[in-house]
Amino acid sequence: MKSKEWIQAALSRAVAKVTAKEQLLPRLLRKAAKRRNISLLDQDLEKLTNAILSAEGNVATVDMGAPCSFGETEEEVHATVQGLINELNGSIGTDIEEDLSEKMSAVISEALRAIAGIISEHIADNALEHTLDLRRAHALRAELVQRLWGKALERLDFQRHIVLEWSGAAIELRKGPYASPNTAFALKRLVDRAYEVVGEIIILVSGGYADGALARWRSLHEICVTAIFLAKQSDRCALMYLSHHRVEELRLREADRASRTGMIRNRNADRSMRELRLEVSAMIDRFGAAFVGDYGWASIELGRSKTTFRDLEHHVGLEALRRRYKWANSTVHGGALATLKRITLRDTSIDGVHVAPALGCEVATECAAGSLSMMIAELCLESDSADLLAMSMVVHDYAHRVREQISQKIKEMSGDTPRARILQRKAQQGKNRVKKLRIPRRR
Repeated sequence: MKSKEWIQAALSRAVAKVTAKEQLLPRLLRKAAKRRNISLLDQDLEKLTNAILSAEGNVATVDMGAPCSFGETEEEVHATVQGLINELNGSIGTDIEEDLSEKMSAVISEALRAIAGIISEHIADNALEHTLDLRRAHALRAELVQRLWGKALERLDFQRHIVLEWSGAAIELRKGPYASPNTAFALKRLVDRAYEVVGEIIILVSGGYADGALARWRSLHEICVTAIFLAKQSDRCALMYLSHHRVEELRLREADRASRTGMIRNRNADRSMRELRLEVSAMIDRFGAAFVGDYGWASIELGRSKTTFRDLEHHVGLEALRRRYKWANSTVHGGALATLKRITLRDTSIDGVHVAPALGCEVATECAAGSLSMMIAELCLESDSADLLAMSMVVHDYAHRVREQISQKIKEMSGDTPRARILQRKAQQGKNRVKKLRIPRRR
């Protein structure tokens, strides 16, 4: 980093360049010539400047060689030069002040831009070096995550593929909740989305971003609760759920429209908004006033004026995950708890580059496996298909394998393994033998 002395020296050089007599005098002479309505050639002005700068005492030898821009004859040249010098002597103080105030701001700005450029390059070099250090640290963390939770992630990935296969088979069989067209379509899209979200969780965990993975599990939990709820309700409920996207779209477009007040409105957009409002109004007439609520489709089905996600969670019997869900909520919002106790960044030093192992990666992994298992178990309740039941058993088995693998790794990290316990027992037995062999001192 350049020192303060270097920056001061750079500014001093810039100021000296403006205030140097070789730079200042030509500007003052040209200003004086302008006041006397004299148009000077650059080469003639340079000759006069050199003559004045090289003058001995009060005598300056000016050899212009008439004719020139100072005059046609030597007498005219002499008179013009003398007139300029007199003009300059009479206003030099004011001219210097005006000239420097005009030039100084420009040269200082230019010097500061040059200094800022050099400093920016230095900062960029340091930032690049720091970024590379952080990348290496994060790469080491990802390697550690792979060693700790790699097998569990592989099993979760296989589990989500089986869930997608199960969904395809259920669509073809058209039994249970899949016998109803709207419910079948809604469940297919929800399972497809669950598949994608689990993929995101795997990627985030692989990079060591435990809190980000838990935030995505929050979405997965909501997807699974919604799927289980729809599977237990009428086909009309699924139709309302699918239709509710128009209510959500209208809210977003109205919010966007409100933020664009004063802008030129597009006629096609206005017409589209009118059509969307009419469509939502028709749905309200068809389904009921509660339909426009956040979970209006569920409110109509349950005969309530208002329904919350917690109501859905309670209805499908997944309240056991409420604690994890609230934990995941804290990773999504900007509250102090997540800020001070983020899972991923606990016990780390970002400025010091050291990045600790991603504590908590196993939480989102285990939650995701459990959510998929519970969703498929509920969707299979009314199925008598051997294929669906077999694939469901595989899904549950892999959820168990994920939990088992995580439990085993946690025991290894804490030293609570059969091998560790045997070694501790042997060490204690050795201590006991030493005590027995110890000879008591005679008094």
